[in-house]
Amino acid sequence: MVTATPSNEEVASWLICDHRFQRLYGLGYSRPFPIPVWSNIQSGYLKKANTIEELAIACGINPQGLVQTINNYNVHAKEGKDPEFGRGSTPFNRKQGDPLHKGPNPCVAPIQDGPFYAVKVQAGSFGTFAGLRTNGYAQVLNEKNETIPGLYAVGTDMSSIMGGYYPSGGVNLGPAMTFGYIAGRHAAGINKYEVNH
Repeated sequence: MVTATPSNEEVASWLICDHRFQRLYGLGYSRPFPIPVWSNIQSGYLKKANTIEELAIACGINPQGLVQTINNYNVHAKEGKDPEFGRGSTPFNRKQGDPLHKGPNPCVAPIQDGPFYAVKVQAGSFGTFAGLRTNGYAQVLNEKNETIPGLYAVGTDMSSIMGGYYPSGGVNLGPAMTFGYIAGRHAAGINKYEVNH
């Protein structure tokens, strides 16, 4: 069953960790030790509580639901597993984990020792993976596949060569620079090469 979120209800999630994690790695832009966390707590950016229930209340989350979620997560995390999201389940994921972590998975550890911290994550728009269709000169194409005179698109505005996937941070930078160069030369009438369509 799929239930719609009321239009007036905020769409957000929370990153939650324990004290050990926050002091080792930080959380959001709340930096790890030795940088103090009090300014982030005072501003309301970082929520802090002694128990998971208190943290849930501070965040506006159902306390019983959060306790159950954390308990379920911890059962698997103790074995280095994350069946919900698969963290650390691939070599690429593990490469991004903590190589000094003593557990079986460098990306997963139980959330167990308070105080506990939370940071709100709100949906935003970084860019688009679909983008505008272009030709080899970065000229935007209309619905008839014809160029729109004087209109170019590069970077996240043009249809991604990744075909709707985002394999890594910065994946749009190379195409943005390359097609920016091509578009600039084309707009200036400098075309000493042919682009195969």
